[in-house]
Amino acid sequence: MAQRTYDIHRATAPIRIDAKLDERDWQKAPSVGDFDFPWFKEGEKEPTEAKLLWDDDNLYVSWRSHDRHISASVTQRHGPVSKDDCVEIFLSPNPEKVKNYYTFEINAIGTMLNRARTDWWTGPPTWEPGGVQYRATFHGLPRKDESPQDDHWIVEAAIPLKNFARDAAHTPPRDGDRWRLNLQRLGGVTNAQASTWSPLPEGVRSFHTPEAFGTVRFVNQPPQGSQDAAALGREIYNRSCTMCHGQDGTVGDRGPALAAQRRYLRTSEADLFDAIKNGIPGTLMPASALPAADVTKMVAFIRGLRATAIDAPTEGDVARGREVFHSKGRCSECHMTNGRGGLLGPDLSNIATERSVKFLREALTVAKPHIPAGYQPVRIVTADGKAIRGILRNEDNFTLQVLDDSGKIHLLERGELRNIEYGRQSLMPANFGATLSAAEFRDLLAFLSRLGEPGRSPAPAGGRRRR
Repeated sequence: MAQRTYDIHRATAPIRIDAKLDERDWQKAPSVGDFDFPWFKEGEKEPTEAKLLWDDDNLYVSWRSHDRHISASVTQRHGPVSKDDCVEIFLSPNPEKVKNYYTFEINAIGTMLNRARTDWWTGPPTWEPGGVQYRATFHGLPRKDESPQDDHWIVEAAIPLKNFARDAAHTPPRDGDRWRLNLQRLGGVTNAQASTWSPLPEGVRSFHTPEAFGTVRFVNQPPQGSQDAAALGREIYNRSCTMCHGQDGTVGDRGPALAAQRRYLRTSEADLFDAIKNGIPGTLMPASALPAADVTKMVAFIRGLRATAIDAPTEGDVARGREVFHSKGRCSECHMTNGRGGLLGPDLSNIATERSVKFLREALTVAKPHIPAGYQPVRIVTADGKAIRGILRNEDNFTLQVLDDSGKIHLLERGELRNIEYGRQSLMPANFGATLSAAEFRDLLAFLSRLGEPGRSPAPAGGRRRR
């Protein structure tokens, strides 16, 4: 079979390694495609969805493995993780020396094995890469046994590109650079099947076959895709769910409006997947016979309909994000939260219950094409030469209402003014992605995405309270 190819797109924002894959870049990135089962004999071919991204520092890789029998018990570093439910990436940064390759093998409880099969490595069989971050769904458990609730598990990793400086033509890669690699899944007890992204030659009995590695190309553009998961999920939903729920998430004859502005008991990806796949006992919601991959796409569609930031807050150090808000970010000079801060911008005390994470991220990084009503920057000079800077709250043919930089309201008559200058740009900066470090930006977004939870102000690091 022919070797596979894939374009690795550049990430546009920091990637949080948490085995959740909820960043927009992961959602937009295309899957590498179906895995091949070279030694399949019997049982169910369980699909694996793998994706890759990159930035100047890291190669990012994720696997979403659909699996009804998940088990792992190896906890020793560099232990025999391939006996457990396990995923792998084999990387060859120099296509001209494809036999120089590096392995990263991670089981479902987060144990990793690494090898450097290169002509320069003279150490032991194992190898210690620097700075790798990774997380598995069952990370840190001493053991994961099979369970009737098993459905899928995720591994997400950030691999610093500097680990490959001996072999790669450029680190970071340049637009168009090509590497060779392969992705695999194997191990487990029940229905243990080995699958691989780029197929192996007939008769080969080992994944360690660099000649069969696929080719990837680094693309210095964000992931686009003709249709993302949510768009595909919308099509599947409208084919499968409108007997009860309404078209595109509106109210139906027997089901509620999934897009309604209301609070929901089931908001996480896992909860929604379970409700669709297995039904809701004691209600009219039946189990679905759709493949797990289709259910995952529907989950993306439904979360996109109704998920305000408070329903899916981003990960990060919330306490540090609060500090950035009030110090380096200077956000509190214009915005108020819970009675503290400025008045020039909107009160953000409940912003996470009103806006999505996407809206919050773009508010920090994308310039507004239009200035919102009530926030028009203005500079006024009165008849006696006094200058007033602030925002225009209201105006008519005769008067203006201006909130100045100190928070004082001025009621002014046009006939008493010497000059009025209207600003052409919003006072809201759109360069936080550049002025803040990746960690500071992540933590600020984590803080903002929790503003408005009933009964308390944003919690310190560790997430929000479940209800």
